[in-house]
Amino acid sequence: MWRSGHSILQSKFSPARVVGCVRVAQNARPLQHKAPWLLSNNARSFSSFLSQQWAAANVREQRGALENNQISPVMPGGGGAFNSHIQPSDMLSFVNSASFCSYQSKSNPSKALLGSEETLVSHALTHESWMHGMQGHNRRLAFIGRRALKTYLSLFFFDILEHARRTNSSVSDVEYLQNLLSSQQHVDDIASTHHLGDRVGRELGLEKVMRWHSTVRMDPVSGPQEGGLFKVRGSCVEGLIGAIYHYKGAQVAQQFFLSRVLLPLTEAYMPKAPPLVRERAALASREASDALAQSP
Repeated sequence: MWRSGHSILQSKFSPARVVGCVRVAQNARPLQHKAPWLLSNNARSFSSFLSQQWAAANVREQRGALENNQISPVMPGGGGAFNSHIQPSDMLSFVNSASFCSYQSKSNPSKALLGSEETLVSHALTHESWMHGMQGHNRRLAFIGRRALKTYLSLFFFDILEHARRTNSSVSDVEYLQNLLSSQQHVDDIASTHHLGDRVGRELGLEKVMRWHSTVRMDPVSGPQEGGLFKVRGSCVEGLIGAIYHYKGAQVAQQFFLSRVLLPLTEAYMPKAPPLVRERAALASREASDALAQSP
């Protein structure tokens, strides 16, 4: 009996071994026939690690923006919780308003951008930091929206390049676009979550309705500093595009991107872009807004 108990203790507290980047017990068995959706846990862990790397930069930039009165501080609703009074119905009314998006259905004028989908819009505008994600969050919608958004941006640049070649634009314009499209990283840098939150999310006014908890950093001079606004607001931009993609389809999601996201990105984060890029971005924005106003 003693030997049996000793064996159990020995196996239970035996030294861990390292498999990849994960420590597992020596007596642990590999999981057989793991369901595909379980694999997303590793992706979530990696995503959380990357988020931590951005956190310090987000805090510094938000603090500088607050000090320069570039953004209006939103008072936290206890313990760093922002917009705790906001309800899903408030979020839906905000997103469906004419000031937020020009979408209007010709066949059903009463049908709004996200219809009556309160749950969908509340997930899109709720960061996973809110209530520890227990009331739903936008991680999955942001994952979809982020990839759709970067695809739409790449397609826009390819369209400009084709236009530049057709119209015999200057060699410098063509070379700029070719260099931009030579690496996906260039597109990723322009449409980073931080950039979306800094410029696009601010113009959309998402801080009025998004629910989130700020991160707190101790500054040796000024004490506790709250941060994370740009990253959270950027994830809500991605979440909204993901929600529109899910509810209305790829065409409406692309039109929303062109009408509300493209122009702020090109103006703020492409300072060396030739005038052709800004001209085409402004044209695409106007055409997309008109198309949304004449939706089926």
